[in-house]
Amino acid sequence: MEEKVKQLILENFPSVPHHLENTQLLRENGFTSLMFVELILLLEKEFGIEVLDEEIGPGRFSTVARIAEYVQCKLEGRPVPPLPVCEECRSHG
Repeated sequence: MEEKVKQLILENFPSVPHHLENTQLLRENGFTSLMFVELILLLEKEFGIEVLDEEIGPGRFSTVARIAEYVQCKLEGRPVPPLPVCEECRSHG
């Protein structure tokens, strides 16, 4: 699943480096908020899933691995993992 997600990103976002690994998509690869919305729409179309508003949050789609895990859960009808706590939130709380 990770490879499918990676290919989807690389095919649709030419500005993302082709050496994309399990890095922070938003921070390290210049993902904009518009690109993020496009990614969600692509995931829904490509995999036939629905991304619910309450499932969107910091960290959910931050890496290829997290995106793949989310998509796999949706495809299998399993509950999605809880949203990860962001590092910035952790240091203030």
